Amino acid sequence: MNKYKSQLEDLPNELLSEIFKNLDARDLFRAFNNLNNRFNQLIQSFQHLQLFFHMDVSNVLKTNDEIFSFYVYTLIVNPWINFNLQNFSNVRRLRLNNPLPKVLEQLQPNVMPYLEHLSVFYTYNMYEMVLLHEKVFSNRFLNLKSCELYEKQTLITIPHWTQSPSIYIFKTEFIDSALYKIILSACPNLYFLKFLLYSSNRIPTNIPLHKNLKHMIIELREFDWFYDDDIISGFLKFVPNLEQLEIHRRNYSQHVREYIEYYDWLATIINIRLPLLRKFFFNFHLSKDENLIGCIDENMIIKIKSDFSNVHKGQYKAQLIIDRE
Repeated sequence: MNKYKSQLEDLPNELLSEIFKNLDARDLFRAFNNLNNRFNQLIQSFQHLQLFFHMDVSNVLKTNDEIFSFYVYTLIVNPWINFNLQNFSNVRRLRLNNPLPKVLEQLQPNVMPYLEHLSVFYTYNMYEMVLLHEKVFSNRFLNLKSCELYEKQTLITIPHWTQSPSIYIFKTEFIDSALYKIILSACPNLYFLKFLLYSSNRIPTNIPLHKNLKHMIIELREFDWFYDDDIISGFLKFVPNLEQLEIHRRNYSQHVREYIEYYDWLATIINIRLPLLRKFFFNFHLSKDENLIGCIDENMIIKIKSDFSNVHKGQYKAQLIIDRE
């Protein structure tokens, strides 16, 4: 009988890697870091696996945790968490939910030089956010590829901007015509843009054609459909190479039947502005309010779908998505 007892260290590196990937990253470093040279090399190679850390409580890193933080590539921080951003110098993906001002102030290019994907969700106006806008749109983060800046109250501000050629994806809340012009000018290689059309908008002018933007998502509140369509047409005028367009429109008005009775669902605008369009998605979100449900009944929905199909018979794929929220 073989009395030899197998040990964890007898397993090959490939199997150990599969096991370690199922462990909490911090526990992994606490248990195996500095155990021996082999485990050190194995764990340190995990920097290519983009270790994930979700911070949900205020954290003061200890010595062994500082070693762990060096290998964190994805960092998500819950609202109002106090921590030192400088401990995560190798982060590639950063998501901050309502960050404290002193935390946001730490977000500097020299602190996170490898940052590629940034998401910041904030509820209140902060001066630190104004400074962040300037850093993002002035090419301070040289490796930044995608950026999400969501704020629920006002438009983002860009006091001084140059260009950020590395940004390919940008998502935000409110955009007006002036900000639209700035974003297109500041991001010449932008491929994907998502935004919410600001209510007090006007048709943009004097914007150089942006030839690299291929995918756009526009969300609209419940305002004047036909006036908003004029704004959309003005926005699309400067992105002639767009290949995919997605519209989100909501109904919170009892007058919605008046809007859609003779509506062409942007077909005319698309035919004029977007000769290269390949996919068009129109998301029509209906209210669950009992007073509004009756405005668009099942018969009306059938008619809407029929009208949509009739006007979008072209070279691009078109899909109407209707739901209640």
